[in-house]
Amino acid sequence: MPKTIEYPRTSYLSAWEVAEVVDDTGGKCSIEACARKLNRKVSGSFKAILGSAVKFGLLTSKREMLTTTNLFRRIKNAYDKEEEKIYHREAFLHPPLFAHICRKFRNRELPVHMFDVMLVREFDVEEINAQNVAKAFVEGARMVDILDERNFIADIDLLAKANPRRELASPGMNVNIFPQDAGTITLSAPLVDAPAVVRMPAPSIAAPTFSDDAVADLFGLAPPQSIPPSNYVPTVGAEQAPPAPVPATAPTSTSQQPPLVPAPEPSLPATGSHVPIAVPTPGAANGQGALYTIRITGPGLDTQLSVQEDADLLIVQALLEKIRKHLQRLG
Repeated sequence: MPKTIEYPRTSYLSAWEVAEVVDDTGGKCSIEACARKLNRKVSGSFKAILGSAVKFGLLTSKREMLTTTNLFRRIKNAYDKEEEKIYHREAFLHPPLFAHICRKFRNRELPVHMFDVMLVREFDVEEINAQNVAKAFVEGARMVDILDERNFIADIDLLAKANPRRELASPGMNVNIFPQDAGTITLSAPLVDAPAVVRMPAPSIAAPTFSDDAVADLFGLAPPQSIPPSNYVPTVGAEQAPPAPVPATAPTSTSQQPPLVPAPEPSLPATGSHVPIAVPTPGAANGQGALYTIRITGPGLDTQLSVQEDADLLIVQALLEKIRKHLQRLG
């Protein structure tokens, strides 16, 4: 049974060239199609290059089909040259042998002049492949800034921490405005290392209230609590006699009575609105005064207002002003 080779036998640049050809065909193609695009034959040397691309994590090979990996796409779609070099370094260290060599000689000089012999004696590399593997390691390590001009190997773990991956389009903070429980709101803040969870008291949000009075809801006015229904009949005590009927156009009262709002102009009922002014209803005992009720109906409008104080007249005037502007727009 042939021995499985777990290290690349060709340079990183040749493996990258093959991966780019596969990417140009849509990210997936056959071995024959890849060789044809490179004007090469499917020989042993070409398969060695394909094997190196697989060892570097740039391609996957399954049933004579080559496919680009996520690592290749990260390199291809890097934001700048610095980030591209970070991902190239990750691909170069993908073979376990290369990562082991870098950690063994971290911050030390690599004996380049006898590196091939060291690969055979200390790293179980076959002698027939030792020179190619040594050359591939030295060239690739210089390209990704692991091996400097003095042949010193940098600490790859420190390089990984000093150059974190950039995520310019990372998702923003997800705020759950609907708390899972009654006392807290959970805010998930995705960071580089680990997501953080912040808990803060849930704000008390008052639910909007709506009444049966469409006009009062439209102007943001709370309807008076003392507004009687349309079929309301006041109850008169035994000791109190009902007042004499007064004409609707000229109500009078013995107590201080606010002036009645003048009747709307003749142009108001043009849209079919009906603004009747009802007779004053008897007030409560102890001389509270008369209570005037005004009912206004029209297209999509049916409201009833009670006038008992000066402040109530402001509501009636505001409503009539809205109707006047609406009629002017229609005219």
